[in-house]
Amino acid sequence: MDRDIDEIVREAFLATHRGYSSDDVVICDILNDQFIDLCRSRLPNVSDKEFNWLLLNLRKRGKLGSVSTKHKRINYDDFLHASEIAARFINDKYGVNTDRAFCDPQLRREFDNVALSVAPEIAPYLLRKGAFKLRKNRKLRPELVPRVADWEVQVLDFPSQRVVESPGIVPRKPGVYIFRDKSGYLYIGESSNLHLRVKKHLDHSDRKSLARYFWDNGLRAVVIEVHIFDPKSNARFKAHRRAYEASLIQSRHPRFNILL
Repeated sequence: MDRDIDEIVREAFLATHRGYSSDDVVICDILNDQFIDLCRSRLPNVSDKEFNWLLLNLRKRGKLGSVSTKHKRINYDDFLHASEIAARFINDKYGVNTDRAFCDPQLRREFDNVALSVAPEIAPYLLRKGAFKLRKNRKLRPELVPRVADWEVQVLDFPSQRVVESPGIVPRKPGVYIFRDKSGYLYIGESSNLHLRVKKHLDHSDRKSLARYFWDNGLRAVVIEVHIFDPKSNARFKAHRRAYEASLIQSRHPRFNILL
């Protein structure tokens, strides 16, 4: 049966890819709709994300055969940071890598929402393409400490103006907070009480460079991402939170952090 499914997915790809790669068939909505429709016409009980995952795995196993694909030169300079922010947010929140996320239509839409909040003028297809480029260049490797920390992390993000108006939405729990805007990551910190620490930054940050940035640019475009930890976990210890924070700083290069 597995061999039959593989063959159905392979035939559907060959019939619909129009000279594009398997990655493109997964992330281009038009191509993906045609691919999924053809697969489902023969296997109606298989989900979209399963068909997409099977396709990517056939490519990785070299089972798609020799396929001539189009290569279009893309300048990623203006939006690659948006692709990174969205890909890392999905990975942090759901624990899935870019391939898994793009195979799932729901996670793909959530990726789009985050990426478009950073680069609203860029087409979703290009933002997804940017994430695949980062993955292929090994720029999206999961940070070590978050990968092994078993702290029942919950990842949320809020427009800063909403936090100013309703500060109670940020819980009084230990965690890591991230300030970001359309230019990329601004600052990453940790606290035993996210509510109080984030509120302090928004009132008048004791990080002078960050306070100056807020003064010059305002808060309207700033998004606050919080990684909320179980207070009974090792996150109650500052040294553990600092290790998690340092891991994120090292890979995400926020503008106003000082790496020691």
